[in-house]
Amino acid sequence: MTLATVLSILLASIQIIPMGNAKKHGRNGNDSLEQGQYEGAAFAYQEGLSSYESAPEIDETYFGLQNNLGLALHQNGDFGGAQNAFSEALAYAPYDQARTTPAYNAGNNAFRNQQLEQALEHYREALLADPENEDARYNFEFVSRQLQEQQNQQQSESDDQEQQEDQDQQQDQNDQANESDQEQDENQTEQEENPQEQEEQSQQEQQEEQQEQDPQQEQQRETPLTREQAERILEALENEEEELLREVQKMEGRPRRVAKDW
Repeated sequence: MTLATVLSILLASIQIIPMGNAKKHGRNGNDSLEQGQYEGAAFAYQEGLSSYESAPEIDETYFGLQNNLGLALHQNGDFGGAQNAFSEALAYAPYDQARTTPAYNAGNNAFRNQQLEQALEHYREALLADPENEDARYNFEFVSRQLQEQQNQQQSESDDQEQQEDQDQQQDQNDQANESDQEQDENQTEQEENPQEQEEQSQQEQQEEQQEQDPQQEQQRETPLTREQAERILEALENEEEELLREVQKMEGRPRRVAKDW
């Protein structure tokens, strides 16, 4: 038997409500519930409960109305309202074994609402009230397995996340080490390139210094002559001119060779 099958027989947990004013509403609610008219059933049970001026200490009819109201609300999808009704029924159970019915129904309601831990607790309560409740036992074992699988899945996801975090941390450390190695390589390359840069800088400074010295030398060459130097140069020029004149005169006095007149 699957849990879905067990949930489908919730109607078997309807409490038979005795005759009377509240009881009459209860019976009307039972008829509507069996016909699948869940809103009408819930209304009838609430009408029966409203006939009580206050909640009695122990009352089998009040207990039955609350339990069956919970069933109607559950089938109509109002899980919160159903849980409240089942809790009220548990509080007003006329004897201990009667608690197994609303406890079992509360477990089914919690399971449908995906509250597995709460469902497990209600099934346990139903078994404590009636150890012979086989439906409650089956559902208890089923939900226990569901919870164990869920916990295993969560543990697996936690382990995977922790492993991923360790891998990310190791990757960060590797990246930092690579950055440090790259920085050292860059510093070493810079140190290796510095001697060449210094040599080029030295050559450039020498060229600039030579360029500064050349104008000074040129300036030294253009320094004005003293009077004594000028007179010596003038005298030398006059002597050269006189020698040149003599040479020219010699050239003009030479006979010219005349070509034959053919």
